[in-house]
Amino acid sequence: MDKKERWELTWVVFVLALFVIVGVATAPLDGNVGGVPQEISQIPPNAKVDNVLVTAYQYYFNLSEHGPDVNSVEEIGNTTNDFYYNILVAHPGDWMNLTMVAGPETATTNFFFPLYGDKITDVQIVPGLTGYAVFPVPNETGVYTFVNGEYDGPWFSYQEGNMIVIPTSGYSSPASISKYITTTHEAFTSALVGDPYNPRIYVENSTMSPNLYVVADDYNVLNGTIPGPTFVVKADSSVSLNMYVPTPKGDHNYLYNYSTTGKAAPDKGIVAGIYAVWWNGTITPVETSNLTYNSHMEFTFNAKAPAYLYGVIYPVFYNYDLDGMSSTLTGEQMGYVMSLWGTIIVES
Repeated sequence: MDKKERWELTWVVFVLALFVIVGVATAPLDGNVGGVPQEISQIPPNAKVDNVLVTAYQYYFNLSEHGPDVNSVEEIGNTTNDFYYNILVAHPGDWMNLTMVAGPETATTNFFFPLYGDKITDVQIVPGLTGYAVFPVPNETGVYTFVNGEYDGPWFSYQEGNMIVIPTSGYSSPASISKYITTTHEAFTSALVGDPYNPRIYVENSTMSPNLYVVADDYNVLNGTIPGPTFVVKADSSVSLNMYVPTPKGDHNYLYNYSTTGKAAPDKGIVAGIYAVWWNGTITPVETSNLTYNSHMEFTFNAKAPAYLYGVIYPVFYNYDLDGMSSTLTGEQMGYVMSLWGTIIVES
């Protein structure tokens, strides 16, 4: 072996060693890809654990949750699902044990949940592999947002969800809600505090007849945030929610969809409404109606459940197929997108 070959071999060994060092140094601390989920050892003995299967699809999360007190049951229309779209339901102090996989024909996605008070969950969801993570549920009731931190198409920033933390019985206490609001506001202005992705919070607990307003822009964003803003209302109050969505136009709006003829038009037959989130994790419809564009839709309900969802709480099919030119050869851009929704927390 001459001098030149030795230098080439040394360089190859150096590069391989560098790859190993970088791989070890940047491996996520809270999740493994494949293998045995060692993270489960972090869960304290006798803790209540909700086991969650997270299946990542193009632009939404499918979450099947099962625990001692919470099981995912979601009634939408005439369908009852044993999973949630983009939400988790949890009780304070419980632990979440997540197993994460990618759905069929899905690009690599990510589950990012920055609960800085406890830990940061940041796991790549790679097709064909399995990711794991565990984390404690915050002690304060409220709405905490997780996101897809990996670009997998133009609507990746819409792939966000809420973990709705409610008490095991009764309603959120004013003290707990106050701490949740304080932490969220700190997260908006300070680094490494709370969850900076939490939606805006509107407190409407000074009246027993609150009027809530949400308005979508041309990008299907309610009041400037995805998910939509979180409202706080009093238990047993008579709540009115007014929702306005303009007529979709332009390719920047996922409800402006292409048909099989390659011509775009606003989507029809979309259902919006109010849905109760019960203590055991069951979600049931309270009032629903077909989404009407350029119209102020109004929903009313009595705040009996510990939390509610409002808006369009399921993902809507999106297909960009200008003049029918999309194909497996030229490329396809489609998926299911969900942004016109939010959460209402009920306070005692």
